[in-house]
Amino acid sequence: MSSRLIDRLNRARRQRFIGRDAELALFVHALTAPEPPFFVLHVHGPGGVGKSSLLRRFARLAQEAGVAAVTLDARNVEPTTAAFQVGLCLALGGEPDRPPAEMLAQRTQRTVLLIDTYELLAPLDDWLRDIFLPELPEQVVTVLAGRHPPTPAWRADPGWQPLLHTLPLRNLSPQEGRAYLTQRNVPLDDLQAVLDFTHSYPLALSLVADLYDQRPGFHFKPLESPDVVKLLLEQFLQRAPGPAHRAALEACALVRVTTESLLAELMAVPDAHDLFEWLRGLSFIETRPGGLFPHDVAREVLVADLRWRNPNWYAELHRRARAHFMRRLPE
Repeated sequence: MSSRLIDRLNRARRQRFIGRDAELALFVHALTAPEPPFFVLHVHGPGGVGKSSLLRRFARLAQEAGVAAVTLDARNVEPTTAAFQVGLCLALGGEPDRPPAEMLAQRTQRTVLLIDTYELLAPLDDWLRDIFLPELPEQVVTVLAGRHPPTPAWRADPGWQPLLHTLPLRNLSPQEGRAYLTQRNVPLDDLQAVLDFTHSYPLALSLVADLYDQRPGFHFKPLESPDVVKLLLEQFLQRAPGPAHRAALEACALVRVTTESLLAELMAVPDAHDLFEWLRGLSFIETRPGGLFPHDVAREVLVADLRWRNPNWYAELHRRARAHFMRRLPE
């Protein structure tokens, strides 16, 4: 029999998969331990960081360990309890009118339930946490992968605290990024320039490597690759509510750390509280005691896009930021 296209796709995915050793080791331990160290693993990170690739690798590791893996992508189901249960039943290979918890209870072996794009199931989060997941048998380990960390209700519940493990997914290491680019035949002389821009962010690495495949003699320069910048920006920012929110994000990218008062000054508004809170809720914005700042590659992409798309606003934001910090210098 001839091989299927999916077999070739999976081989290519495995060959391109680099890094995530700690995450894979954690998952393998959950597969093989007499009692899983957790029953829900919540993987989170911004778009393009490699969550779906990691889940595919998890599924492969489960298969190799003789553990059944059931995958459900939330993009393919409506965020209602009925649609979710029908989708899961179909993924389990059963009739759509059967309760999935009942089907899972009939399995005697450990089973891994992998739910991707979990942020789309936000309307079901309370139901999944309080009703659906507690009804599953203890041999089921559930992996939720989405852009956002667990809601406070997960962390506040003393019952879930020992049963939930939160796994933030970040960039690859510089060594892993270099290994990926070398595997993709990016010229040695260009490696550092690509790493400096991408910060070893998986999607950015992949998009830039694709350019080298498609354009003989190509040399990467962010300002000369607006299509790559646009695709990355779409991954980080699916939609801004309005022009003020987009401008606030650009302002945040141009300064090292953003506070609410600094944002108000950069935006020339008396009150920036709502804009600041919106920034705070984005999956690629990080917080520390001094304020907010974007993920490294998000900052690179936002700045490159702004300089290319609206150089006048770029210059004006720089002027406002410089004036702000100059006023704070000692006399």
